[in-house]
Amino acid sequence: MTRRRKNGQGRPTIHTVAQVAGVGVGTVSRVLNNHPSVRDDTRERIMAVMADLGYQPSPGRRPAPTDQQLIAVLMEDLYSPWESRILGGIEQVLGSEGYDIAAFPLNVPGRLERALLPSHPSRSAQGSLICSEPMHRLWGPEEPGPPAVRLGSISTKLDYVAIDNWQGGRLAGEYAAGLPGEVVGLWLTEERELPQRAAIRHGFTEAVEQSGRTVRRLGLGLQDHVYRVAEQVLDQVPEQVTIMAHADSIAVALLEVAQARGMPVGQDLRIIGYGDHLEAALYDLTTVHQPLELLAERGTRMLLDRLNEQRSGRPRREQQWQMIEPRLALRGSA
Repeated sequence: MTRRRKNGQGRPTIHTVAQVAGVGVGTVSRVLNNHPSVRDDTRERIMAVMADLGYQPSPGRRPAPTDQQLIAVLMEDLYSPWESRILGGIEQVLGSEGYDIAAFPLNVPGRLERALLPSHPSRSAQGSLICSEPMHRLWGPEEPGPPAVRLGSISTKLDYVAIDNWQGGRLAGEYAAGLPGEVVGLWLTEERELPQRAAIRHGFTEAVEQSGRTVRRLGLGLQDHVYRVAEQVLDQVPEQVTIMAHADSIAVALLEVAQARGMPVGQDLRIIGYGDHLEAALYDLTTVHQPLELLAERGTRMLLDRLNEQRSGRPRREQQWQMIEPRLALRGSA
């Protein structure tokens, strides 16, 4: 008597194979990936069940989780203040829950493409936290696979936790509009602008323009030397001006160049950053505070909730999401 599913009962899944074979989904995953740790008799039994059920893994399917308590974190790099704070928030949760972390920086050529392959080490994790925008654009989750949560921006296909960067831009714009002199926005000029940066720019520009003021936009290329750009900006702005930069690192460059020129910051020249990383407080920089540790903690707990849901066999809930409000951190630079 065959166990093959009939039409209308749905395509057999890796969970179906595991249940019929009497093994865990991790064992089935290892068979699919020809892992040497599987005994020959177990491998043969699982392959027989697959043939009996007519199970065919799709080419892009992620392997099911292994028995290891592991969460994959996919991000651009491991060294920027943004990534460091995100990893700290993730560890705050996973360290107390018995999970290990495997972080995969994708900014080296070829790594993004390899991370999309079913054989990539990240695909053996029980769940993934997606912190990279290029990876998020290419991510094609299949059910019932390991769950994933997007950290840092809105997603139409994954659960997500994001900062309301439009509101953060508005907070800076409303404040800048109340200060005397010209208002300048210093933004990256990108062929494909990241959603987070676009939200900051739109929020800032709308708030300034709604107050009856205008924003003078200056561009910064991805390959430009930030201190050279800072010198050029300070060469062309009027004496009385408020400059809002989309990142603290750019605002700090403006501060250092101004200080080297003997230009007092916080009086006629005012500078506002975005992010509120450690260097912002050290430089007395007015900036928009992003609660990144809170974002990472909530996103990680959202992922663990999905894992518990999957293990219990409960019906999958609709998309989950949270938006976290930033705040304006007023300091001496503005």
